[in-house]
Order: sequence, then C-alpha cells, then structure tokens
Amino acid sequence: MTKQIITRLVAVFVAAAIPNALIGQAIDVSVVQAMTLAGGMSVLAVVQKLAADYRDTGKIDQEDLDEAIGQAK
Repeated sequence: MTKQIITRLVAVFVAAAIPNALIGQAIDVSVVQAMTLAGGMSVLAVVQKLAADYRDTGKIDQEDLDEAIGQAK
C-alpha cells in the first residue's frame, strides 16, 4: 500500500505541476517555482485528507486513497 500511495502522490504532483508551467511565466514566476508550488499544494491536499481519514478511523484503506486522490483532480 505504501508504494501505491507514493506512486499516486507523484502522479498527483506531476498532473498539477505540468499545466502550471506556462502560467508561471505569464506572471513572471520561474517555471520551476510555479510547478513546485502547484504540485506541492496538490500533494498536501491529498496528505491532509489521508491524515484526517486516519485520525477518524485509525486506518487508511483503498477507498480512502481513491477518494483523496479523486479530490485532488
């Protein structure tokens, strides 16, 4: 499960970062900074949701992971 979580978090980061590459240039922010900020915020949203689920139930199951990843889209 840990490998799946890490792999999916990387996918969330990339999916959020790539579209923001050009937006950063438009507002005079470096491409790397724009991508890092967008990707990092998306990953943190997923981690926050997983942490809340773990706090409430004491476990993280596949349904929790799918829901958290789905909300990051």
